[in-house]
Amino acid sequence: MGNKVLVTGATGFVGRKLCAELVSRGKGVIGVGRRSGGNIVPSGVTYHRLDLEAAELNEFDTSDVGCIIHLAGQAHGKGGRDGQGLDSFRRMNVDVSLKLASLAIEAGVRRFVFVSSIGVHGTVTNGKAITENAPFEPSSPYTLSKMEAELELIKLFKSAPDSELTIVRPPLVYGVDAPGNFGSLIKLADSSFPLPFGVCDNRRSLVSITRLVDFLIACACHPAAGGQCFVVADSSVVSTREIVASLRAGMGRAGRLVAVPRVLMASVLGGLGKRDMFTQLFCDLEIDNRKARTVLDWVPCEDTAGELEIIGKLYADSHI
Repeated sequence: MGNKVLVTGATGFVGRKLCAELVSRGKGVIGVGRRSGGNIVPSGVTYHRLDLEAAELNEFDTSDVGCIIHLAGQAHGKGGRDGQGLDSFRRMNVDVSLKLASLAIEAGVRRFVFVSSIGVHGTVTNGKAITENAPFEPSSPYTLSKMEAELELIKLFKSAPDSELTIVRPPLVYGVDAPGNFGSLIKLADSSFPLPFGVCDNRRSLVSITRLVDFLIACACHPAAGGQCFVVADSSVVSTREIVASLRAGMGRAGRLVAVPRVLMASVLGGLGKRDMFTQLFCDLEIDNRKARTVLDWVPCEDTAGELEIIGKLYADSHI
């Protein structure tokens, strides 16, 4: 890897942790994000506040950058109601990614790591875990835009012999201060309400923020990562029942999980127009991480439930 790593989305949940870990390993780090850096960006990072969608990137200094890790993008549910159409997702997730990748190629950046989403393969597995060769089955404008970005980037890098593309498809990322769906789930666990997950024995793959950060650095540094695509997840799978029970155990709370039949929850949430919520909470999404482990010698988390209990404790301690 070259002398510096450029991280987009540096003020986000993953970006902050990634930048801090890169600095701790002695890497020169340039961070890019829309928000003011303030106390958000870790010490040791050269930070640029920049709107990648609006900026003229041909004037952006990429000298001495050996790798770009592209985390920035429009996530599902972000951008307000007017930002949930496919065109909006394409502008940020496809157009910006191609613009930045073209800049990287022109500047001679050796490796471009694009962080996509496991959702490009769909939202439900039925006994067959997702591998890198699973068919594309995007089910939302967000995941469709991520798939399109992947395909366009692959075409772009085919004509760039001096630069390499690496694609990473993570599932739900968990950590004590995670936003989005996991943030909502940990807040729900930190309540005294009985929750309807007592017989919810689905099988879901998650990825720990610490292990994802370690994997992204491997993608930036490992000689075998260039030109590869990876699905990445913890080695153990957990049910929603186990997730909530583990979080509550760490918080010192009783489980209080009520045995509500799956078919009843499907009917209730479907009637409320929350079919996606039912899928996320009650359906399977399993990932086979063998390629990530074998090609990059990556060590995933083997005990997701145990990690979740630790996170529950850390969350409770920080909210006393």
